[in-house]
Amino acid sequence: MRRPRHPFGGTRGHRQHAVLRSFVLVPVGGFLRRAPRGLEESMSGVYEGLTVVELADRRNQWAGKLLSDGGARVIQIEPVDGSPGRWCGPFVDDKADPDRCLDYWWYNTGKQSVALDLERVPAQDLLRKLLARADVFLESTSPGTLAKLGLDYGAVSTNRALIYASLTDFGQDGPWRDLKMNDAAHLALGGQMASSGYSDPKETPIGGQGHQAWHMGCAFVLHGITVALYDRMSSGEGQYIDVSIHDACAIGTEAAVPQWMYYGSAMYRQTGMHANAKRQPPLQLPTADGKYIIAAMQNFGPRVWERLIKWMDEKGVTGELHDPKFQDEAFRTSEYRTGTVVRNAVARLIAASNGEECFHRAQSYGISWGLVHAAEENYDIPHYQQRDYWRSIEHPEIGRSIPYPRGPFTCVELGIEARSRAPRLGEHTKQVLQQDLGLSDRDIASLTASGAIR
Repeated sequence: MRRPRHPFGGTRGHRQHAVLRSFVLVPVGGFLRRAPRGLEESMSGVYEGLTVVELADRRNQWAGKLLSDGGARVIQIEPVDGSPGRWCGPFVDDKADPDRCLDYWWYNTGKQSVALDLERVPAQDLLRKLLARADVFLESTSPGTLAKLGLDYGAVSTNRALIYASLTDFGQDGPWRDLKMNDAAHLALGGQMASSGYSDPKETPIGGQGHQAWHMGCAFVLHGITVALYDRMSSGEGQYIDVSIHDACAIGTEAAVPQWMYYGSAMYRQTGMHANAKRQPPLQLPTADGKYIIAAMQNFGPRVWERLIKWMDEKGVTGELHDPKFQDEAFRTSEYRTGTVVRNAVARLIAASNGEECFHRAQSYGISWGLVHAAEENYDIPHYQQRDYWRSIEHPEIGRSIPYPRGPFTCVELGIEARSRAPRLGEHTKQVLQQDLGLSDRDIASLTASGAIR
């Protein structure tokens, strides 16, 4: 008999202890339905052995990508005219085509594409059968949508091992659950945008690029899935996971909430740096060749200070810093943080230096300054090349290979990295329906003719 469940899939009085127990007992390896027999099996990915069904949506596709890059088999269920992610651009060679979208390529590496028209009953039945065999279902439809199709958690949980993860704008309940949002609106409503922008309060807040709100939601839904997988290895059961993108954003505002709760003070936007309760001078200083150095505040010890003064002397920008009072470390540190003399001299030094020279020389002195790079400059940086950060993936549909970033960490046993290109629209429909569900060529032809599949 199954244990009684909370409305969203937890089990009363059991969940915490099960998770802790499984962290102790489970060996390193993939998250199979049962715990591995031993450590002798070699896994090429932490999620190896899992089958994930992902209902295509731009909000959840990064979570699906991380599962796929981690070794899971991810079957993406797309509309017959393609996932929304296929049409956002930019496109290879500026040719608008669902199979040439660079954004889609990045977020969907290694997945399989099955194109179904879920408004048709036969397609709904096919998805239901796939879920009966799956380990994880990842979806981002509006609350109540899948219930109308008979595909909600209650309807498909006859697969007792299924982990059903819903990533939505505001979660499954609450007065905002049906509001319509996008990534930028989430950053505004969640609080990030209030902390991002320029120091001048007359300037408008700024939202970060790169689908950051969706990424935060995906990170948390992946955490939830991973913990549920650990639990399943001891309990044998899946569960329902309800993740709100808004909730994820609301807890990602750094010190803003505790600053207000404990001290009653708000955080100020700061140009190019973290929001702070106190106004601070800008850290971004222009170089002679039009770049910017992030001149982070730090303590200048005697050895570093001596080298810095010598460098300033070479550039003829030392000014007042030969005054004996600046030999006192506490004085010059305080002056650098709150005054103008040291800071102005540093600004003159950076303005008299080229960006690369300034960055590397400061680092050689133990000064933690950074050079502002444009994103496209990273491809040619020797550090990435020597770490083999870029992986070339073949794209036969365009007749050439494309460099992709590998994962953010290296791990011989359990790497997470792009393993193959994103699928073409409906590329695996026939393969999956025949191999997984046993459909015949005649079945496939009939479903295609009816418009249920592509």
